[in-house]
Amino acid sequence: MTDALQALPVTDDSRAGYERSNYKHWIDADKNGCNTRDEVLLAEAVIAPEQRARCKLTS
Repeated sequence: MTDALQALPVTDDSRAGYERSNYKHWIDADKNGCNTRDEVLLAEAVIAPEQRARCKLTS
C-alpha cells in the first residue's frame, strides 16, 4: 500500500475552470439557515468551525 501511494503523482492545486457562480443550487432544505455547502462543511470538518447567525461559518 505504501509503495502504491508513493507512486502516485503529486501536482500543484489547480482551480482552472472552476467558477463558484456555476453552483447556484445550494439550498437550505431543512430551513435551518445553513445551505448545502455549509451543511457539508460542518459535517466534514475535522475541527468544527464557529457558527454565527444565519449559519455564517468562521475559522
